[in-house]
Amino acid sequence: MITTSMSPPDAASMGSLRVRTLHLAPDCTIASVSPGTEAPVAPNGACSRVPAPATANGTGIPGPVIARLGEAESTRPADMTPGEAESTRPAVVWPSEAEPAKPADMAPGEAESTRPAVVWPGEAEPAKPADMAPGEAESTRPAVTWPGETESPRPAVIWPGEAESPRPAVIWHDITAPSRDDLGRFLAPYDLPDDVTEACLAPRRYPEVSVFPSGIMVHLPTRHDWNAQHSRYLTVLCLPGRMITLHDEDISLLDKLVQMIRSGNAPLQASVQALLIFLLDACIDANVHFYMEARTRVEQLAELLDDTPDAVSPDDILPLKRAITRLSIQFEDQFYCLATLQTLQATALPLTSQREGLRDIMDNQNHLARSQARLEMRLRDLYQFYLLLLQRNTDHRIRVLTVLTAVCMPLTVIAGVYGMNFRHMPELDWDYGYYATLGGMLAVAAGMMWFFHKRGWFR
Repeated sequence: MITTSMSPPDAASMGSLRVRTLHLAPDCTIASVSPGTEAPVAPNGACSRVPAPATANGTGIPGPVIARLGEAESTRPADMTPGEAESTRPAVVWPSEAEPAKPADMAPGEAESTRPAVVWPGEAEPAKPADMAPGEAESTRPAVTWPGETESPRPAVIWPGEAESPRPAVIWHDITAPSRDDLGRFLAPYDLPDDVTEACLAPRRYPEVSVFPSGIMVHLPTRHDWNAQHSRYLTVLCLPGRMITLHDEDISLLDKLVQMIRSGNAPLQASVQALLIFLLDACIDANVHFYMEARTRVEQLAELLDDTPDAVSPDDILPLKRAITRLSIQFEDQFYCLATLQTLQATALPLTSQREGLRDIMDNQNHLARSQARLEMRLRDLYQFYLLLLQRNTDHRIRVLTVLTAVCMPLTVIAGVYGMNFRHMPELDWDYGYYATLGGMLAVAAGMMWFFHKRGWFR
């Protein structure tokens, strides 16, 4: 396991990559794995099983190195018959020994406690050590179970007098990858198909779900805030025993997911499928939070329009409308990914046991999408109401101007009559003609204002 760099103890850096590794134990808790004990990645994506036992007194007794199937023939047991298929027997290499030996050929008097008991495929059961005391718990003896057998999908070695070393059931790599070259080197040991590798190195701006022989790839949008202008796409690679999340920027959702697991709110099963469903469920929870924030903003806008319509401007409505539209698009894209996973037939990672959980997530997302559609309709109605208020204010102003024009029209006629330059006009020589004319004009204006007021033109 790579160690250094970021503040969390499970974070590391590799070139420009920021790698955070979590080991999920079989009991769905975070397993603590010492740096340097993580096995290299197998070509099919599964993690190699290399036990790292630790003694109770801390002296560090060397443990066996279990080689992967298909390695060099030098690690084959000496008692293997010619022509026997190598894949049917595990290869166990003991430190400082040339070749492994089966417990049956152990020298007389040799302390059996220094060797683990190996369960070989095709055999009924390994012989119980002769030197085991009556009533001694068999759990104090090492036992190795190989993939394909009925008991355990991964070997477990327990040394006498020691506690069982923690074994991760699922390994989760969370990678922030600003550099595509470093990411390509990181993904190279997994032997991904070319189209999957290309999708990881050059992610598209649309949702995508792909199935390949060794796993599943899910590419879906997320966001750090409900009104963010751009979505952040998250790529999830699901491989046997391992999940890898890839993203260009930090995603707060993944940090919350890690905190949930650390606090005990972990998946019900320690499997990659359960961890994927757990991640998708966290996405839906974040969507609900985003929806509640958007709905609160819409209700605040509605109250403001009802109380003080003049305080609302287009700058208050249009950005909110665009943010809600972007949020609806994200909900639709996520629903597409969920619907595709629901009908998925993956051989390497079957989702049969997770169908019910995935169906519940789809129902929640579908209900959320319908609620978001109603919220969009509500905002559209508010926008129409705002346009109606603007039209009403415009009509009111036009009506006032019309009244003023109607009032001034008779006055203009009177002023035009007395502005004529005729020599003989009535009341030109009258001493009170000027005052009488002004009084008549005021009376006409007041009468017209009273008439328009009674007709409701000023309301």
